[in-house]
Amino acid sequence: GSISRAKSFVEDIFIFVYSFLQKQTMLVEHNKQLEIELARLKAENDILNNQVKTLRRLETISGFKESNTRFNLLGAKVIRREPSQWLNTILLDRGRVDGVRPNMAVINESGLVGKIISVSEYTSRVLFILDPGNTVSAKILRNNIMGVLKGNGDGTCSLQYIPTGTDIKVGDTVVTSEASELYPSGINIGRISNINSKPGETFLEITVIPSANFSDIYYLWIIR
Repeated sequence: GSISRAKSFVEDIFIFVYSFLQKQTMLVEHNKQLEIELARLKAENDILNNQVKTLRRLETISGFKESNTRFNLLGAKVIRREPSQWLNTILLDRGRVDGVRPNMAVINESGLVGKIISVSEYTSRVLFILDPGNTVSAKILRNNIMGVLKGNGDGTCSLQYIPTGTDIKVGDTVVTSEASELYPSGINIGRISNINSKPGETFLEITVIPSANFSDIYYLWIIR
């Protein structure tokens, strides 16, 4: 009677709890498998994205030399860069054996990067145009107004010795000028991002954002 019903009730509860726990265990295991699968798919996606990025970069690189027959270009890979973002030198895998000499200009597909400052047998070091110790004779492409480009050390450059009242606009393209002894003329440098005219000052304060992306430099061209 009542004892039998109680026993049956306890058995039903036990079966329910056991079934519930078993399902929970299966769900936890299923979730673990899903997490593993998602991690695998994410890793595969990252690999594919990197491969696509590398292929696009190689396509750009291969087409650049063919379309720039004006220069005798030597391709070079970056093999080391300084640990801090704004320490403005990198090491390339080209040296004296490749005909590299100090003061040769270095460019990439976007524009001027810097110049060779030291050379060993198999490597060479580049000083970026971002560095305050690097100056470049430059001009405004639109009207050929000349000035001197100098690195600010913060990822930007200044275009100096442009008199107040000169026809300069934000967005103007800046290129290397014919007055440069190191850099061939007409190489893209960047665009003017800010112009400041201070009362009583002879020259404008002009900020230039370089065209080259210095945080993502992988392959460069040395102009021989």
